Amino acid sequence: MTVPTDGFGIISYLALIVPGVVFILVRAQFRGFRDVDRTVGGRILLAFVVSVIFDAIYVAILGPLAVQRLQSGAPITPNEVSAVAWLFIATGIVTPSIVSWAVYGDGKLLRPLHQAARKLRARLTDSRYEATPTAWDLAATTTDANWVRIRMSDEVWVGGRFGNNSYFSTYPEPRDIFIEGQYAMGKQGEFLSPVPSSAGVWVAVTDEYLVEWLHDADE
Repeated sequence: MTVPTDGFGIISYLALIVPGVVFILVRAQFRGFRDVDRTVGGRILLAFVVSVIFDAIYVAILGPLAVQRLQSGAPITPNEVSAVAWLFIATGIVTPSIVSWAVYGDGKLLRPLHQAARKLRARLTDSRYEATPTAWDLAATTTDANWVRIRMSDEVWVGGRFGNNSYFSTYPEPRDIFIEGQYAMGKQGEFLSPVPSSAGVWVAVTDEYLVEWLHDADE
């Protein structure tokens, strides 16, 4: 790909790629990397597609004003240059970040819309297809439970408080989990007491393990 060297070409190139790059970077902060993020070509293609969507909306809204200004033939003023810079920050950085956060953030803002779309699709097509790649990803990214326990073998459990500082992997990475508040566990999976001086516990989750998320006892 040839990188433009003139001013208009550079601005056009940035407009075609920056919104998508920002959107993907924010998404990765909330949902982790996907297969498409593992190759440079895949990231560039996805960023280009996302940018085209944003740019099409921007042109539909701001295009007529821009054409009128260019056809006027009046000289460009410093205030207009400043306004264009702030407009680029708003449309290329701020807006894609907000949209990405709304879609991939805490998972609660658009969850009712996703659930309604899933029910409508099931009624119309009798399809149970779920875009989330694995059941692990769906459970780990949508649960609001505060506790987790893992049965590693008969009468051997690991678990504790699953809070904001806990972490779990997502597809395509192998399943693992970090539990920030480790508890001593009973033989039947009871939470006994916090482990003294524990800074958390990491577990690589294999197919033989059983993982359970639980709400607070008083709930």
